[in-house]
Amino acid sequence: VVRARWNGIDLLVRMSRTRRDQQIDLGGFVDSPDLSLRVPKAAFPETLPKFGERIEVEGEDYRIVQVGNHPRSPLLTLSLSTTDE
Repeated sequence: VVRARWNGIDLLVRMSRTRRDQQIDLGGFVDSPDLSLRVPKAAFPETLPKFGERIEVEGEDYRIVQVGNHPRSPLLTLSLSTTDE
């Protein structure tokens, strides 16, 4: 379980996958971490996170690149990528 913060809401989330790729950038290759978080939908009082929004996980900023929201699941799956992509 890790700490995350989205739109002023503090969350305790489960990290379900983490992956480190390398991408070409000016000056060579850079690490590009991607991860998925599973969050109870009940943690969001009004609206759910959306594609393109920012979220902070353990002090690092990420961008939401996919939101998995199955109607029968109590969990929301957020796929994240670094903010500099």
